[in-house]
Amino acid sequence: MVLLLGVSIQAFDTGPHFDLTHAALAEHKFSDVPIKIVQVENWLTDYYSSSPTISASKRLDLEKLHFDNLFTSKQVANYWGWLIANLRSESQKAATANDPLRMLVTMGIGLHAVQDFYTHSNWVETHPRAADGPYRTDTFLSSGVSTVTPTNANLFTGKYPEDRKTGPGSDTTPAGALSHGGYSGGLNKDSSVREHWDEAYVFAYAGSHELIGLFEKWAYAARPGFWKTVGEYRIDSAENAKLGYDIRALRNMSMWIKGKGQDGHWKGDKSGSARFFSAFSSKWVGKNSSVFVKIAAEGKIQNAIANKLYTDDSSPALPVTPKFSLKRRIIVVRATQIAEIKENNPVSKRLASTGGTDFYARITVGGQEYWERTMQKSRDTADPWFVIHFADQAERAIPIKIAVWDEDDTDSVKDQQMDINPLPGKKFLDLVFNPTNNDLSGDLSGIFNTRAAAVSSEGAKPDTDRARIRFFVAQFTLR
Repeated sequence: MVLLLGVSIQAFDTGPHFDLTHAALAEHKFSDVPIKIVQVENWLTDYYSSSPTISASKRLDLEKLHFDNLFTSKQVANYWGWLIANLRSESQKAATANDPLRMLVTMGIGLHAVQDFYTHSNWVETHPRAADGPYRTDTFLSSGVSTVTPTNANLFTGKYPEDRKTGPGSDTTPAGALSHGGYSGGLNKDSSVREHWDEAYVFAYAGSHELIGLFEKWAYAARPGFWKTVGEYRIDSAENAKLGYDIRALRNMSMWIKGKGQDGHWKGDKSGSARFFSAFSSKWVGKNSSVFVKIAAEGKIQNAIANKLYTDDSSPALPVTPKFSLKRRIIVVRATQIAEIKENNPVSKRLASTGGTDFYARITVGGQEYWERTMQKSRDTADPWFVIHFADQAERAIPIKIAVWDEDDTDSVKDQQMDINPLPGKKFLDLVFNPTNNDLSGDLSGIFNTRAAAVSSEGAKPDTDRARIRFFVAQFTLR
C-alpha cells in the first residue's frame, strides 16, 4: 500500500474521464454495462501506467498513452497518425474475431488518450474561447491540421514527469519545455481547479464523439452488425458484481490517493485520505480480479496501441473526420460554497466532530449523475464543485437533483446525507431548469445563472445534519 500511495497520475483526473466517457457513449446509445467497461478500461490506462503491480515494460507502454512529452507540432501530428492507425487495426481485429470485450478495451484506451490531448496540450491556448462566448468544438481531427502548417506550427504537450530528460522516444527533452504540472501550475487542465479546464473538457467531449464515430465505421467495415453487439454487450451476474466493484475502485482510489504531493485525483485536490485509500485499495488489489482488470494487466492491447507513437517513422494519413455536429447545449451547475451549520445541541455529532465535515455532492442533471469530489475536513469551502452537462437543444425542462453527503466510510451506503433543503423531512434539492428563459423551478424558483446571482439553500430545524450550499445554474452554446 505504501507503493500504491506513491502512484503518479498523468491525465485528466479520473472524474472527468468517467463523466465524458459516459456522456459520449450514452449519446451513441450504448447500454449501462459496456459504458462501465469502457470507463474502467479508461481508468486502468492511468492506474497501470505507474502501478508497481505490473512489469516495468508494460508500464512503459501505458506511459505512452497520455499525449505527454511531445514538444513540436511534427511530433504531435505523428503521434496522432500512429494512434489512429493502431486503434483502427485493433478495432478491426476485435470485429473480425467477433470479440466485443476486446473492442470495449480498445475503446477505453483510445478515449483516454484522445481526451488527454486536450488537457495536456496547448490546444486550448491556440484555440481560445471568447469571453463568455460559445464553447469551441473544433478538434485536432476535424480541423484538418494533421500536417504541420503555419497555423499549427506551435502545438506541443507538457513534460512529464518534472525531471524528465529523455524519452519516451529517443529525443532529448528540450530546454525550457513546459511542465505538465499539478494542482496549481503547469500546462495541464486536468480538473476544475485548473484554468481552462472547462474548455479542455468540451474539446475532449467533441473529440470523444469523433473517435466513437470512427470506431463504429471501422467495426462496420470489418463485420456488419458487430457494433450493435458491442453497444449491447452483456455479462453474467458474477462478472457484473465484479464490474461494480471496479467502478467503486476507480472512484474511491482516485478520490483518496494521498502522498508525495498528491491530495486526490478524482476532480481536483482536497479529497485525499491515506486511511481510506489504504483500507479500500488493500481489499480491491487483494481480491480475485475481474476479467476487465485481467485483460488490462495483461497489456497486449496497450502494447499494440502504443506502437510507434514516439518514433520518427512517418505515420499513416489520418481519416477525414466530420466536425462534431450534434445539437447540444451546455448546462453548468456550479457550487460556489458548501458550509457547516452548527447545531445548538451540545451533544450533536457534528459539534463533537473535529476538523470539519467531509462534504461531497452527487448532482444529477438530465439523468446523468455526477459524483463530485470530497472536501475533506471542510467547515466552509469556496468553489467545491463544477458540473458540465451536455443537453439536447430540444429539451425544455432539464431535471436537476443536488444531494450533499458526509463521507464516513469506505462504503458510501454508510455515509450520512446532509440536509440542504429548508423543507422539513427533505434533505436534497429537486429542481427543473428551463433553458428558454434560464428559470429554475421546484424546491427553489428564480433565475440564478451567474456567480453574482447565485442562490443559497440550507437545511432547517427540526431536521439535523444541516449544511448550506450556494450555487448557480447557467447554460452555454457550442460552436
